[in-house]
Amino acid sequence: MALLDPRRAALYHARTMLWIRITLLVCALAAAGCQSPRRAANGTPLYPYRHGQEVPPVVAVMDFENRASWAGQWNLSGGMADLLVARLMDTRKVAVLERQHLRDVLEELERQGSGHFRPEGRAQRGRLKNAQFLMRGTINDFTVIEEGSAGFWSSFLRIFGRGNRARVALTVKIYDIENGEVLAAVQSDGTVASSGGGAAISYKQVTFGGDSFFRTPLGKATEWALDRAVRRLIGALPIDFWAPRVAEVTDLREGTLVVVNGGANAGVKVGDEFCVRDLPRIVTDPVTGNVIERPAGEVVGRVRVTEVLPQSAHAKLLQGLAARGHVLDKVAVP
Repeated sequence: MALLDPRRAALYHARTMLWIRITLLVCALAAAGCQSPRRAANGTPLYPYRHGQEVPPVVAVMDFENRASWAGQWNLSGGMADLLVARLMDTRKVAVLERQHLRDVLEELERQGSGHFRPEGRAQRGRLKNAQFLMRGTINDFTVIEEGSAGFWSSFLRIFGRGNRARVALTVKIYDIENGEVLAAVQSDGTVASSGGGAAISYKQVTFGGDSFFRTPLGKATEWALDRAVRRLIGALPIDFWAPRVAEVTDLREGTLVVVNGGANAGVKVGDEFCVRDLPRIVTDPVTGNVIERPAGEVVGRVRVTEVLPQSAHAKLLQGLAARGHVLDKVAVP
């Protein structure tokens, strides 16, 4: 192949670089427009501002149904629910509500609303959280059996012999409160065997869920079953990501102030610009009523962030309009 002379080679190189610059400029201009964010397979927007943290789902835990044959002084239904609540909270991946104790909270709100208490420091009504998911569990097995014996001394809560084996089996269902659908049914169990060497293990003076309880075979089996259940429950819950939205709009003398529902905690920065979109529509299947699509709303405005606070950001309305609840889509600023 004949080599190009230096002048033609230089001209060819210059033309190539020009086309590259033009292409990059066109891409930048296209990206500067209001575009919908990249979405996951389930349609969830994937925003770059969530600091790697998803929004914790809000779950309510109900008392367990006790189908085990254990006959003792423990309230297994409420006690097992309390242990599940504690372990779910330890994960820091869910917000947990205890609906079985909600009556105490409501009674306190009623007391504070009466004329007998001062108005200062009074809890505001209408601020109780709504649960998205409900967890209801069943205790299928809760037994201690003496090794080499068919006897089960549940009425005495005392096991004699050369050793014993404890087994706890649980089933926990997750319900979607919006539509009542069962999202998952998680089964978990724990079995612990210990050799007593002729010693006796007494549960009569042991408090369920206490430190001494978890040192017994039955306590260890309960701990294993709960830990496995919590891991599977967390994995079964739908993941939701933080999405920027308009929290408040205020008309000021120097312009319209738009408050964004995330700030430094969500990675929002001064100078970020967002398209303001109307609320997305919900398209349902005419036969089943299930949601099959959530088309993005129409673009109605545009804002630029001027101040970032720990949990919110202030933005200036550049054009159009904005209202509480409107969705914000990031604009790529060249």
